[in-house]
Amino acid sequence: MGFIPMLLKTNKYQTRGHRSRGKQPVVGAHRDAPLRNPANGLKNKSLWPLCVCSSILFAFILIFSVYPASSQEAVPTLVPPTPIPTVDAGISDALLSESAVARIQRDGKVRVGILFNAFPFAILNIRGEVAGFDADLARSMAEAWGVEVEFIQVTRQTALDMLFNGTVDFLVAAQVHERQLDSDVEFSQTYYQGSQKMLVRLDDGAARIADMANRKVGVVIGTASEEAVSLWQSRSGIAVTVQTYLTLDQGLVGLVSGEIDGLIGSEIQLKKILKPESQRILEDAVMPEPYAIAMRRQDVSLRNLVNRTLQHLAQNGRMNEIYQSNFPGSTYPPGLISTWEGLGEEAPKPDQFQPNIPYPTQYVIPRIQAGQTIRVAGFSTVAEDAPESERRLYAANRAVIEALVSRWGATAEYLPDSAANAMDLLAAGQADIAVGVKPDWAWADRADFTSAYFLHGDRLMVRKNDTVESFNELRGGKWVGIYASEPGSADQVNALASSVNTAVNIYTMIREQDVPIYLIDDENADVAFGDSLKLIPVVQARPDDFRLTIRCPNCDPWYTREYVAFGVPRNDLDFRLLVEYTLQEMAQDGTLTTLLQPVMLPEDMPKFDIWPGPASYLGIALQKR
Repeated sequence: MGFIPMLLKTNKYQTRGHRSRGKQPVVGAHRDAPLRNPANGLKNKSLWPLCVCSSILFAFILIFSVYPASSQEAVPTLVPPTPIPTVDAGISDALLSESAVARIQRDGKVRVGILFNAFPFAILNIRGEVAGFDADLARSMAEAWGVEVEFIQVTRQTALDMLFNGTVDFLVAAQVHERQLDSDVEFSQTYYQGSQKMLVRLDDGAARIADMANRKVGVVIGTASEEAVSLWQSRSGIAVTVQTYLTLDQGLVGLVSGEIDGLIGSEIQLKKILKPESQRILEDAVMPEPYAIAMRRQDVSLRNLVNRTLQHLAQNGRMNEIYQSNFPGSTYPPGLISTWEGLGEEAPKPDQFQPNIPYPTQYVIPRIQAGQTIRVAGFSTVAEDAPESERRLYAANRAVIEALVSRWGATAEYLPDSAANAMDLLAAGQADIAVGVKPDWAWADRADFTSAYFLHGDRLMVRKNDTVESFNELRGGKWVGIYASEPGSADQVNALASSVNTAVNIYTMIREQDVPIYLIDDENADVAFGDSLKLIPVVQARPDDFRLTIRCPNCDPWYTREYVAFGVPRNDLDFRLLVEYTLQEMAQDGTLTTLLQPVMLPEDMPKFDIWPGPASYLGIALQKR
């Protein structure tokens, strides 16, 4: 009868309790113990079929040992025997009560699970030291916290066990953030963007992966390349014939000999074997591979400590230093780690974060499954005579939220006049999601934020045929138009001009819609400087007259970056994942670019962080309906 209570526990969404070992996570729950068989790295494959078969076999042996065949006839049955209950080995699914932050602070040491054979990320060198990008990153984090770092070797087979049983505090192990792992662990922001790509012969006519339709491609068996080609085929609907090899070198021989037309592998590995005189790598990725730090699920304090530290290292230049050290000749991609408001100059410390783990009193996904509305905060009425930028921003945010809830099969309920207090309503439990908010560390103890879904900031707008691309070309006392509605712009422009040893004149523009008059008709200014939200309507209305400056050598066209995200209830991890997955699907199918076209130029759309995996979550299909 020991199995009956387990079958009767059907309340999937509970604040405290146990969570299913199935593929779908239970909202609000966390696995606080190792899986019985974490195979294939962090991809866990349960041994239940083997256990069940062993139990059934043992049951038959027991029966026949008690009742010999001579005394009882075998009776056929269509119902399998009940497996004999086994003694629990102490593995539980209880929610965490203490954050790893408490132990780090208590011991003055952080234990980092890391690979010893994943160059250039981590490798045990001849001096017996762990070196590489991951190792340098972990050391920099520990230094920022003022604690020691202890590297503990993990493998693809032992990593999860060692995380769940507390041997390590988190994993910095060249770990790709895949959706299927989100039911077991929680991830930091992406700190390295890799990808699975395809190597082809130099004279091959393929320009994109789609050009490989109905051709033969090679992968190394048992690697991420197998998953990459399978996922790509299922999403694209394009068929290829897959040839497996034991090693990448064998696959290269197959490519050279013409046995296959393309070879799939991680971009880093393909670059190692690439011979530029005879092969090339296709530009688009077969599958993105965003690397992130893995920690135990719903440890919000540790996640916030790690993310704030990553942002600190990106802001103070340390991330670029260790990146250049391990990837010579490269610069850390700007904007890969988006920085929240209120980051500050000082490094975060463990004692600034809660030692315990707070859990939500209510979860959002049950509301969706029960057919209730999604309560949306962040909108207020926009006056008919409001500036074009305000009206466009309102419409774009409204379109994005409508697209989100539509894919969930839900409807939105808009809380009136809630733009000014959207985060307060969210933190108080009166809203399920806050729209168009800036991620801010001041809210970290009351709410969470999703990844940014669009970006705006200060840019330069010039006449279409001008050669100006930056402040370097504004020498000679050129006039820069700024908006009267943007306080501090004059000081910012003067500082930017001074940074390249020049000086400019300032002309203040009163109304957004009059910018063409200022720059073309009256020639009061040579360029316009301001928020891209104000400049884009001008560029789109008069594309033959104006353009935004583009990237030039050693300069960035964005003078400031303001990331816009969704606010979601604190530590409601599964709802946050649902929003993240849906945004990623919208980015992949082009919906997000279309909806944001009024507030972002297509060429300025940032590369959206895509976590590879299925296009559904908790039974909700996320693709375009």
